[in-house]
Amino acid sequence: MRFLKEMYVGEGIKNKQKVLWKLKHGAGMIDIYVISLANGNDQLDCTLCSYFKQKFIREHVGLVVGIAKGYSEAQGLIVSMIEESLRETGSANVKEYIMTFKQ
Repeated sequence: MRFLKEMYVGEGIKNKQKVLWKLKHGAGMIDIYVISLANGNDQLDCTLCSYFKQKFIREHVGLVVGIAKGYSEAQGLIVSMIEESLRETGSANVKEYIMTFKQ
């Protein structure tokens, strides 16, 4: 499991390091969503962290770029990522923007 250095973090996340540790170790958390780069043609995946209790999911997830408390906050982070990509590159290709400018 790899994490973006300058990760997008929702306001509802009080202790980022604790959440990341729990994600790495498959500990359960309520209402935490993980935003990652999709492995296919899609841009991003938004996944409830309870799926990360499965070792297979932790091993095969794309680069984790954001964490949020609640689905609506996760959607807001995704919108922020798209807006930032549009502002910086003129394109809504968030995946390419993150891989080129954020890593």
